[in-house]
Order: sequence, then structure tokens, then C-alpha cells
Amino acid sequence: MPEAVRVPRTQQQRRDETRRALLDAAVESLIEVGFARTTTLEVQRRADVSRGALLHHFPSKAELLVAAIAHLAEMRAHELKRLSVGLPEGRARTDAVLGLLWQCFSGTFFQVAMELRTAARTDPELRPVLANAEKVLRDGIIAQARTLFGKDVAEHPGLERALDMTLQLMIGAAMSAVLHDDKRLDHLIDDWKALFPTVLSQAQHETKKRKVSK
Repeated sequence: MPEAVRVPRTQQQRRDETRRALLDAAVESLIEVGFARTTTLEVQRRADVSRGALLHHFPSKAELLVAAIAHLAEMRAHELKRLSVGLPEGRARTDAVLGLLWQCFSGTFFQVAMELRTAARTDPELRPVLANAEKVLRDGIIAQARTLFGKDVAEHPGLERALDMTLQLMIGAAMSAVLHDDKRLDHLIDDWKALFPTVLSQAQHETKKRKVSK
């Protein structure tokens, strides 16, 4: 049986592989040693690439670490899409989607985001880059959530505001979960699921009031 012909990688494929290696290394470093010790040299060492290759893709540490967040978010979005195949219909679907969103705040994605948020408070280079990236991420989460919820909830006028409230609640709960293994947090999310239809209606009402007052 003849040997398979090995097709050489294109230049673009090599670039993509180098970029992914750098992003994976940045995430690994942030989780293992934190922001302060995640230097560009440390990421370069973990990714096993040249200094020139790192600087070609990411001229600054801030750009590298924020790209790592986007990288994780993209991976999480693919996972959510896969999980959405088995979602139920009706009210149970809404509860299931809120459960999936809560999972986003209990894994690697949130750990890395928290590291960068803490650092950005006093880092003038990181802060504006991260703030802009988080706006893009938020819009992506809202868009994907609309798809996951299904038509009835997706078209509700109060959904965007209700989702913003949901994300803020989950961020706060996830921050508490970092230090406290507290089952009350899971109960809190269950309570939020029960309240969500009411939150949707109230969010619609508040949105209308703001439009009238302008």
C-alpha cells in the first residue's frame, strides 16, 4: 500500500498554528501563575516560538492577553452551540439556556477574565484594550443567547436588558464562588431562572420608559 503523500503546510497555516500556540500558552500561564508573572517572555517560552514570531502577532502584552480572552470566548461559543442541539422546548428551554450561561462563569474563561479585570484597574495600557474587548464579547454573548433561547424569547423587547442584568448577577456570583464553595449560589441561579420571565417584562417596561423620557 503506497504511503500517503504529506501535503506541506501553507504559510497561513503556520501563522495560524503559531498564533494558537501563543494564545494557549497565555491562557495556561494566566491560570497557573497569574497576571503579574505572565510576561511575554514566559508566554514565548511556553509556546516555544521565537521573539519575532510573538511580536509579529502581538506587539504588546495587553494585546496578547486580551486576545487570549477572545480565544477562550470563541471556544466557549462553539461548545455552547454543540450543547444547544439537545435543548428542550418551552419554559424548560429558557431555564436550560440560563444554566449554560452560568457554566461560562465557573470555568477557565471566567478565571482568566477575572485576572485581567483585576490587573486592568491599575494598568493604563491594558484597561482600554480590555474594556473594548469586553464590549465585543458582551455583544457576542447577547447574539448567541438570542439563538439559544429560541424565537419567542429572542424576539422579546426586554431580552437585551434582562440579559445584561443576568450577566451582572452571574459575574458577582462567580466572584463569590472563587473563595466560597457555597451551594447557596446555585440556589440563587435557580431563583433567577424562576424570576426571569418577570425580569423580561419589567425590562421591557423600563426600556419603554427611557425611550419616552428622551
